[in-house]
Amino acid sequence: MVNNMKAIAVLCNELTTGATNALFEKTNQRDEKSLYLLTGNSLNSNGEIIEEQLGSVTLKEGKEIQRFLLQQGDVVLLAKGNSIRAGYVTERIAKLNVIASANFILIRPNNNELLGEVLVAYFNSPAGQSLLDATSTGATIKNISLSNIKKVGVEFPALCKQREIAELFHASNHAYQATINLAEQQKKAALACISQLIKGEA
Repeated sequence: MVNNMKAIAVLCNELTTGATNALFEKTNQRDEKSLYLLTGNSLNSNGEIIEEQLGSVTLKEGKEIQRFLLQQGDVVLLAKGNSIRAGYVTERIAKLNVIASANFILIRPNNNELLGEVLVAYFNSPAGQSLLDATSTGATIKNISLSNIKKVGVEFPALCKQREIAELFHASNHAYQATINLAEQQKKAALACISQLIKGEA
């Protein structure tokens, strides 16, 4: 049985917007002072953060970004743009020192009530997308405010069932990526074979 509907704010330890450009400068170099920046391009439709697509920034002097650093289990909601969607912060991503840009809302669920994978799966589902659409403002470029997302009411299964959903979330993404990788390998092999045939080498 599902729990009574609760506001997102009640189910989370922290909700905040991402870091503004006033806190950092973009850079093409990586060193001990640089950080990764999460942008819309870094987040795919499956709720995964793509490490290779993360930007690189350095913190401006005197600025503090500790509260913007992503932690394992966090949910990042891309709250501005044409494609509102959510992503899950894995242990690997959390270890990279990643901050979210101002286009994101950072959601830190209370794991005694809500698992991040479940919230991401819901937000990216047809039902969740309808809810986010209803919460957003703007006709062409959608925008969801922090105050509005805090008031969104949701209901989820008990934790034991949520853990099953979380396992399925990761397994599904892993299987999807494995299928994509295999398809890309097969395409490369086919193109190489075609090239050889054209050259009369086979």
